[in-house]
Amino acid sequence: MLTIGGALLLALFIRITLFEAFAIDGPSMEPSLLDGDRVVVAKYPFGLFLPFTHEAIVNWGGPKPGDVIILHSPADNEDIVKRVIGVGGDEILIRDGKISRNGEVLPTSEIGPCGAEEQRSVDPTCRVYQEVLDDTPHRISHSKHDFPLDRLPIEVPEGHVYVLGDHRDSSNDSRNPLIGAVPNSRIKGKTLFIYMSWKNARGSLLERIRWSRIGSAVE
Repeated sequence: MLTIGGALLLALFIRITLFEAFAIDGPSMEPSLLDGDRVVVAKYPFGLFLPFTHEAIVNWGGPKPGDVIILHSPADNEDIVKRVIGVGGDEILIRDGKISRNGEVLPTSEIGPCGAEEQRSVDPTCRVYQEVLDDTPHRISHSKHDFPLDRLPIEVPEGHVYVLGDHRDSSNDSRNPLIGAVPNSRIKGKTLFIYMSWKNARGSLLERIRWSRIGSAVE
């Protein structure tokens, strides 16, 4: 019994302070993360976030631009996954679908059409782009029929982050005034890698697994 109790306490300690699993639900991070991906989240870099609470009880760090994080949304108290575009002191401007950070437009180049396997709902007008943030590239997507949501310049308060989904036309993020810049105390952790991925399709258990995504780092 002591062995079982010790193992349970160790598992609880790991879940609270070190790592946690998170399921991706929805298209907001396509093509970087897909609906049905399961990711491992590192909780220790930013603070101590207890289960069933909305904010960390203590913070000792914050993410850097480009990190993909799990945070507790101020809008609906749901856990969401987004990419950090700006941190405290940054000025963010969105115009004609282009992101400017501190007066510099993030370099963006078109890659090609979105793959059907990378979309929850297949849209033939969807295109994939490479966006570069602090010299590190990541992929985003836009749909041709959607107009970009412009936003006036906002200075991110200290101890906050400005976050966007990689699928810029299908993401509830900091562009929503109910979310806005999110305090670091609501950040639950940084995504590390995909440990499992399931297609939302018919077929056997083995046929539904996206084998090529297992073990992939989140970039």
